[in-house]
Amino acid sequence: MSIYTYIYPLLLLLNQSQALKWHTLLYDIGLLGAHPVTKYESFDLASPEPNILKWDPRCEDKYVFLSPRGHFYPHPGPLIFDNKGDLVWMEDRFGMVMDFRVQRYRGEDYLTFWVGEDDGTRGLGLDSTYTLTHTITPLNNQKGDVHEFQLTPAGTALITIYEIIPYDLTPVNGPPSGWIYDCLFQEIDVETNTLLFQWRASDHYNITETYFPLNGKGGANSSEEAYDYFHMNSVDKLDGGRYLVSSRYMHTVTCIGGDGEVLWVLGGKRNMFGDLSGGLATGFKWQHNARWVPGSFGSGGGNGDEGVDVITVFDNGANDHVMDEDHSRGLVIEVDANNWAATARHVYPAPGGFSARSQGNMQVLEESGNVFVGWGKAAAYTEFSARGEVLCDTHWGPKMFFPLGWVKSYRTYKSDWVGRPVMPPDVAVDEGSKTVFVSWNGATDVAGWVLQRVGSSTEDEFETVDYLPKTGFETAIEMGEAGGYWRLVAVDFTGEELGYTEVFGVDHSHIRHTLNHCPSINAAYTSVITIMYYHKSLDSSWNNYSPKTPSTTPSIKPPSTAPNAAVGRAAAPVDVLVEVAVEELVFFASVAEAVEEAIVVDDEGRAFAALQ
Repeated sequence: MSIYTYIYPLLLLLNQSQALKWHTLLYDIGLLGAHPVTKYESFDLASPEPNILKWDPRCEDKYVFLSPRGHFYPHPGPLIFDNKGDLVWMEDRFGMVMDFRVQRYRGEDYLTFWVGEDDGTRGLGLDSTYTLTHTITPLNNQKGDVHEFQLTPAGTALITIYEIIPYDLTPVNGPPSGWIYDCLFQEIDVETNTLLFQWRASDHYNITETYFPLNGKGGANSSEEAYDYFHMNSVDKLDGGRYLVSSRYMHTVTCIGGDGEVLWVLGGKRNMFGDLSGGLATGFKWQHNARWVPGSFGSGGGNGDEGVDVITVFDNGANDHVMDEDHSRGLVIEVDANNWAATARHVYPAPGGFSARSQGNMQVLEESGNVFVGWGKAAAYTEFSARGEVLCDTHWGPKMFFPLGWVKSYRTYKSDWVGRPVMPPDVAVDEGSKTVFVSWNGATDVAGWVLQRVGSSTEDEFETVDYLPKTGFETAIEMGEAGGYWRLVAVDFTGEELGYTEVFGVDHSHIRHTLNHCPSINAAYTSVITIMYYHKSLDSSWNNYSPKTPSTTPSIKPPSTAPNAAVGRAAAPVDVLVEVAVEELVFFASVAEAVEEAIVVDDEGRAFAALQ
C-alpha cells in the first residue's frame, strides 16, 4: 500500500484548521509538487499557489511584485500578487524577466524590469494599461546586464553592464592572457538617451581583492570562460550625487562620489570601518541589493549628523558552492564616515533559518517603516515590523527545494499600483455546472461584477439583474437554469463601470470554451472582440475607463444576497481539500523519478540563460 492510502482517510477526520496545517506541511516538504499552482477557467496561465505561513493586518495593504523563473516554472515573466496572495496580473509574453517593480518617472508610476538574455538585456517600462512605453539600453556599444535597472528622481536610469575584456590573471595564479568580466554601471538620461556617467570596477579594484576562486576560468583562448571577479549586483544614487555599489564577490559595499572617486568601502578586504556590532555591520558575505535608506540623503538618515549614512544590505551569507552562514538575513547599517565606525541597527533573519544562496533584496516601506524581504533563490517573501517581528510570511514554492532554486525570483518588492488594462475582462462558462467564471488580468480597481441580461447576442440594451462581489482573481457565478444571453460589468467601489465581458449564453458557450483551450485561435478571437469593444465605446471614453452609464444604475447588494462564489482552497471543505492534495501527491510521485537528476545549480549570473 502507498502512503497516500493511509493519509487520505486520516485527513478526512481533521477539522478545517488541522487540514490547513497539514496542507502547509505537505506543501513545504514538496509532496504537493515542485511548483504548486492555482489554475483558472477564464485565464490560460496558472499562477504559483502561495503558502501563507503567517498573516497580520499590520502588513501594508499593497501589491507584491515578483519575477518568477526556474527549472520548474514553465511560463516565466512578471507577476503581481495582492497582500493576501491572490493573483492580480501575470504575463508570459516577455519571457524571463528580472528586477520587476514599480518605479516613478516624471510623476507617473511605471512597471519596470530587465528582459533578454544574459549580457544582452534591455530595460522596459509599462504604463498603467500594461502598454510598453519605454525601452532603455546601454550606450557606447555596451550590452546590458540583468542585475540593476534603477530610476532616479532626476529622470535618469542606472544600469549594470558586464563587459568581457582581456586581463592579466597572474596575480590570482592564472594566465597572463586571460579574460575577466569587468563590471560597469551607466547613468543615462531617459528622455534624451544621453550618457551622464560611467564607472568601471577594474579602474578602482584589484582582482586580488576577490573572494571568488578562479577555478580555471578566464584562462581559455576565447572569452567564453571569463573570470567573474567583482560581480556587481546593485547600484543606488542619492540626490546629492553619491552612488552605492554592491560587489558580491568582494563582499563590499562602495560609496562613490560624483567624479567616480571611491569615498569609502564597507566590508571585504579593503574595509575602512571599525565594527561596533561585533562583526555584523562589516561581516556580510556574498550580499545583494545595497540601498540608501529613504531619507538618508547624506545627512545621517535624517538625524542631522553630516557624514552619517544609513543603508540596507541583503546578506546572503552563502553562494551555490560555499555556505559561510547557516541562514540569510537583512541588515540595516549605520555608516559613520566621520569616525570610521559602522553599526548594525537591525537584523532581519530568514524565518526558520533557511539560506538564500543567491539573489534577494530588502526594502524599507516608507508608510509604516516595515521591512519587506524577498529571499531570492528561496521562493519566499517576508514582511517584518521595524523592530524585527515577523508579521507576514509567504512561501510560493516548497521550502524543501529552496537550495535548488527550482522556482525563484531575483528580487521581490511591495508597492502601490493602479492597473487599468486595455483588454476587456475574460469570461468562461462551464455548461455542466451552469457556472460562469470571470476575471480581468491586471485590473486593480474592480470591487465586483454586475450581471446583466440581454435578449439576444446582438442587442445593445441590458437589464441589470444582480451584483456579485469580486472573490480573488477569478469570480465564479452559479447561474442555475438561467437562459438567454448575458454579460458581466466590472465596477469599482463607487459603482462606476470599468469594462465589460463579451456577451455569453449559458447554454451556448461551447465556442468560447473551445477557444479558451486553443491559445492561437483564442488570441485572434480576443483581438476581434477588442476591436468590437473599441468600436462600441468610442462615445463612452473606453480609453479612460468611464463607459457610458446605463439607464439603470446597478444596485449594489451585500455579499450575502449574491449567488454563491467559488471557494478558494484555503476555505474549501476538508474532503475537497484532501481530494485535491491526494491528486497532486499522486501526480508528484509519478514525475519524481523524471526530475531526480534535474538539479540546476546557478548563481543568478552566467548560468541565467541556460534556465529558460
